[in-house]
Amino acid sequence: EYFTARYNFTKYIPLFGPWTVRINAELGYGQALGETTAVPPYKQFYGGGPESIRGYKESYMGPKDTYGRPYGGNVVVASQVELIIPLPVKFQSQARASLFYDLGNVFNTGEVDFLDKLGGPIFYKPDFDELKSSVGIAVQWLAPLGLFRFSYALPLNETPGNDRYYGDQIERFQFSIGQAF
Repeated sequence: EYFTARYNFTKYIPLFGPWTVRINAELGYGQALGETTAVPPYKQFYGGGPESIRGYKESYMGPKDTYGRPYGGNVVVASQVELIIPLPVKFQSQARASLFYDLGNVFNTGEVDFLDKLGGPIFYKPDFDELKSSVGIAVQWLAPLGLFRFSYALPLNETPGNDRYYGDQIERFQFSIGQAF
């Protein structure tokens, strides 16, 4: 027995003329109930990638198992702020370009015990200092085959790995198909 709750928020704010800001936020929390020890792995939250924090490899943010693979967490915090760049009229119905700033991470509140590379305990508790951020440029193109999304991001505070801890997996250029235009 467990529960999960997720809140998604998106708002477009007109600035002046054709300039617009898009704000997107996602908050999620899950918790085991009764004798269940943890939210199941397939119901954990994952972060990173084109739908979350661009510049970080998709689903690789937050808790990792003993082999460095993403485990997911029971808490997710993610936000995106985009300045939508006006395009020439002939492209406006089929393309959108933006500059963005992303911020967030995935955490675990202690339901699962994690180990570092040397077998010592490692904690993924929610902490403001552990929020990862990136900046970059994104293009969305509504092609005849569907929506193609491209982004190039520069992570601002990635954690490098070492002989004890797994570092962040960086993926500056990302591509995805689908989602709302």
